[in-house]
Amino acid sequence: MSMQIIDWPDFLREDHDSGGIKIQSSAMTIGVFDGLHLGHQALIKKVVETGPNPTVVSFRENPKKLISPKTYQGDIFSLNQKIRFLESMGVRRLVLIDFSGDFSKLNGWDFLNLLADRGKLTFLAIGDDFCCGFQRNTNAEQIAEINKGRGIPTVVIPPVELTVATVVATVAATPAAVAGESLSLLRVDSSRIRSAILSGDIKTAAALLGRNFELDLSDLQSLACESVEQVFDLRSSGRIIPADGQYPVLINPGGMKAMAIIQNEKLKLVLAPGIASALKPGLRAESLEFI
Repeated sequence: MSMQIIDWPDFLREDHDSGGIKIQSSAMTIGVFDGLHLGHQALIKKVVETGPNPTVVSFRENPKKLISPKTYQGDIFSLNQKIRFLESMGVRRLVLIDFSGDFSKLNGWDFLNLLADRGKLTFLAIGDDFCCGFQRNTNAEQIAEINKGRGIPTVVIPPVELTVATVVATVAATPAAVAGESLSLLRVDSSRIRSAILSGDIKTAAALLGRNFELDLSDLQSLACESVEQVFDLRSSGRIIPADGQYPVLINPGGMKAMAIIQNEKLKLVLAPGIASALKPGLRAESLEFI
């Protein structure tokens, strides 16, 4: 069964004859879920295992991108990647919020009331650092207490942490993202993953993601397409851009090996001549898996 995608206004609308969605009892988790790293996956698995109707409440765009556009470093995942990955994990329903001015002013209590009443919330899983409401005024501990009063079980999931030794062993080198760390444990979070990608430390990013970093190109038009190379302007994607350099990649669809050369926020995808000659006319890269 395919995952149902619901826009926030439709989620709130109770008049089914005018586009309202009939909501059944559901277990939920809430978050941006950029990259769906190991920590996010722990939340999703808890909701899917608990049920019923495992539901993710997330955002069409990262709120940080809208609040601080000049300093935002880019998305790890595109929306299409997020949708595909959530569905593969067994999520039945995805509620997408546009972080508008009105929504940003909603206080935490009212937001939780909407989830409980309109979403028929029966179980909630959140990360220990999760906050909601205007100016993030309601934290995980407060959310659990509010839901307790409603009789809604709420589980606060601790962070996923990897030992430095595990990360170093995974990447077979001393990664820049953990250099100088005095702690034996590294918290898995999107900020650390962004830092690793920005520095070109793709292996460390993969260790924290729990899989290879994949860059979505499906909505980008190539600037040039010759027999052995394609060129993409990554600035228009709004996604995280790895540091300038050369990276071995797999082209999807197909899983063919190539070299991605990134310079000045442009990506040149260079194919081996033998591979290029075997490509079907018009075939282009939909995504790149960095290996």
